[in-house]
Amino acid sequence: MSLRDDLNGYLRLPRAFFGLRPPKEGEPDVGIVGVPYDITSSYIPGTRFGPDAIRQSTDSERSHSYPLSIGNKPILKEPLSKLLTLEDVGDLEVSLRMPDAAAIDITEASTKLGKRNCKLLFLGGDHFITYPILKGLVRAKKGRWGLVYLDAHADLYSDMGGYQLSHATTVRRIIDEKIVNTEDIIAYDIRSALPEHKTELMIEQKTSISDNLSDLDDRVDHIYISIDLDVLDPPLVPGVSHPESAGLSMIQLVNILRAAFATGKVHHTDLVELNPLIDKDGITAIVARDLVKEILTGYALS
Repeated sequence: MSLRDDLNGYLRLPRAFFGLRPPKEGEPDVGIVGVPYDITSSYIPGTRFGPDAIRQSTDSERSHSYPLSIGNKPILKEPLSKLLTLEDVGDLEVSLRMPDAAAIDITEASTKLGKRNCKLLFLGGDHFITYPILKGLVRAKKGRWGLVYLDAHADLYSDMGGYQLSHATTVRRIIDEKIVNTEDIIAYDIRSALPEHKTELMIEQKTSISDNLSDLDDRVDHIYISIDLDVLDPPLVPGVSHPESAGLSMIQLVNILRAAFATGKVHHTDLVELNPLIDKDGITAIVARDLVKEILTGYALS
């Protein structure tokens, strides 16, 4: 049964995602879900156009389906199109809804999809969407969940401009609602946070590739990865709304992702904060394209 039977999304660009196709019958290996939401943006809106920009960057006529060649040998011997089936569910129709209503709709959609057997990749949209997505997935699948949070910002504000639901309150909501235990959240490369945000909740922050995920792997049954593109150094991602200097290199980020996927417990991921309206020459969309390849490769190998 198609994943689209669960949702009222709308679909575009049949050649997107490197030519991967749905199976002739049954569920796909991977489902792609666009969440074009940026109502909570506090600076430069436009991330609602992110899902389509990523689809365009992954058009199979313009991009092959092998991951980045990092390391001494190829990570894949065959293209992704021979290893995975994929269904693009389309975009959730939430772009004009207020945060409370959008959160309900996104949670409902991720709960339905989380009950399926396929792996999922959600495309934002701003970082607010991680909260309702993860809330729904945790409802759908029992067990202890871990969160790997890749972001330049802690996202621990209690509210932003009087609103409790915001791209800047995501981790706060996840912790306050006990969606994931604080000790099961690992944040990579947070470079902008209030002092109390660094100490109050004592989230374990990793700052080097040598920090591995073995402790988290030992504690949890499932790991969710959330990637905010501003975790990377600004010259690599001009199309993000909240850049912070001294970010990760692409090689560092790829190595973190590969270490996480090596646990075998990562089944769902999001990629957020691409703003095509300020993305000079589409550079950030290219980075997002390569990260999508890395995520799909991780799914294929785990």
